[in-house]
Amino acid sequence: MSGDMFQELQQFQEYMNKMQQLMSEVREQMPQSAEGEDAQGAVTVRLLAGGIPDSITVASDWQRRQPPENLGAAVVEAYGSALSEWMERWSGGLEQSDWEARAHETEDGLDRPAQAGAASVPPEAFERDVRYVVPRPIEEVAEDVLTAFDVVERQDPEASAQPEVSGDSAGRRVVITLGSQGLASCEVEPEWAARQSVVRLNQALAEALADARAKFGSAGTSGPDAVADLNLGGLLDEAMAIMKNPRHFM
Repeated sequence: MSGDMFQELQQFQEYMNKMQQLMSEVREQMPQSAEGEDAQGAVTVRLLAGGIPDSITVASDWQRRQPPENLGAAVVEAYGSALSEWMERWSGGLEQSDWEARAHETEDGLDRPAQAGAASVPPEAFERDVRYVVPRPIEEVAEDVLTAFDVVERQDPEASAQPEVSGDSAGRRVVITLGSQGLASCEVEPEWAARQSVVRLNQALAEALADARAKFGSAGTSGPDAVADLNLGGLLDEAMAIMKNPRHFM
């Protein structure tokens, strides 16, 4: 393999490692939780990272703040408020890290010619252990990588999107629906809610949320078979092993 090609591969590997490090720092800026209320303060929703509600709590005087028929809508409103708070805190953290300028700088570095004799020393934290990987010929690996990209590109976003699932409390007095965008809806039977204590009402909300989250997690474990069969991790290991050993290009 020519020296110029090897330098380009080193440069590309360094670029990928820098981008991985930058993305890791972006993820670290992600808030672990956030809370929000409806405008009247009748409902509080707490979110965890990922946008799925962790808890839904009604205030002790919720009926003074919201009529029973509006309670479900108040839950959705409180969720939206919590999500906005989460996004605002994350955006603030990203601005402080100046990640966008650093990403542009990394991309610009890929466009510049590789310096002669420059060595690529990827951070150990992002090294993949490929000491025992015996890659196939580069032509076969390249063909499989192209096939993988083609399969992913042909996936229907609607088909692979997380389906909506609904969870309910005992007697279906409370029904909570979760989807790919988070909390999609909340239905609370008004007449029943008006007669319940705050403790029982919060318990029913917790039951419905737990049921919905359990179903949501189960639905998320199954993906398109074509993507699941790609073995992307193995392909990446083979590609990294090839890049680390110039003899594979000879």
